[in-house]
Amino acid sequence: MTNLPLETPPDAALEERVVSALVAAGLVRRRRWTVWAAAAAVILLAAGVATFRQQHAVPPGKTYLVLLYEDSTYRPAPPGHDAARVAVLARWADSLDTFGKYERAGRVRGPGPLGGLFIVRAADDADAARIAASCPFTQWGGHIEVKRFDK
Repeated sequence: MTNLPLETPPDAALEERVVSALVAAGLVRRRRWTVWAAAAAVILLAAGVATFRQQHAVPPGKTYLVLLYEDSTYRPAPPGHDAARVAVLARWADSLDTFGKYERAGRVRGPGPLGGLFIVRAADDADAARIAASCPFTQWGGHIEVKRFDK
């Protein structure tokens, strides 16, 4: 007497062959639930993001450019310390954002002393000057210029 298992596992491809035969005979249809489930998940995610995304209304006032110049008085960060300066500027921008004054910022590449800029909202020229004066960029020897941006 041989010791065979009581139940031998079916051929791995057996299920696919049976389903294919039933589909060919028109007795069953394959379910494409993964495609529908993925589509539903994407739609729900998009709806959730659209619903719960924080909307920043454009604050009242005018748009100003705060231009950061890395001229002859600017002291570059020591090697490996650029991230610390970026973090300081990011915290400053976050503080402006809490008051609805920050729009965006960026680094300017290319020849010339202009190294970066911030786009801010201010009630008037004096308010824009106060915002620019609070920028930590000057602590590294750079200078700042404020320009009103007319669209």
